[in-house]
Amino acid sequence: MRGRVCILVLAAGLSAARAEAHAFQSGADYYAQFLEGAGVILWYPETLLPLLSLGILLSLWHPEGMLRAWPAFLMGLLAGIPLAAFVGTWVTSVLLIAGILTAILAALLQRHIRAEALAISLSLGLLASAASLQGHGVLELPVFIYVGIVFAANMVTACAAGIASLAMERVEANWMRILWRIAGSWLAAIMTLVFAFTLTAT
Repeated sequence: MRGRVCILVLAAGLSAARAEAHAFQSGADYYAQFLEGAGVILWYPETLLPLLSLGILLSLWHPEGMLRAWPAFLMGLLAGIPLAAFVGTWVTSVLLIAGILTAILAALLQRHIRAEALAISLSLGLLASAASLQGHGVLELPVFIYVGIVFAANMVTACAAGIASLAMERVEANWMRILWRIAGSWLAAIMTLVFAFTLTAT
């Protein structure tokens, strides 16, 4: 049931209109502002894929990994908002590298520890919001854009963690856990390609 809810919520988010490459040009419509902020997370692989990797790692760490790491992740997301004013386009590459490392850890390590999960959650939250808002100062944009970014980042990570956790809870065989580690390796490979394209484009 949890997995179905996550899939439906994520699908609803993916139907939102695409943001204009971080330009944030929505008018006074609060819903449009919210969708524009959420779209930066949902429609850009540079932000989406690292968060999916985090969700998988958290579920491989603990069945309630997202819940346990959520305070650190939220703290990172909020701390990234003021940091965004001081970063440039390079922060996207740093986020991708962090995402690749997260996916590699998910794929290679048989067991994960609390310190690792919390540190990665804090770091990816920080980088995800800083990359989404790069160059924009605190409250320079409408509040609902920030709300959309934080909401979408939480939902993407929670849905990935929830689906992985539910699958491993329903099928306790070791091959299911291996399957999610393979998913981590695929995400690492995809992000490596995205990173290569990012370097080529700059």
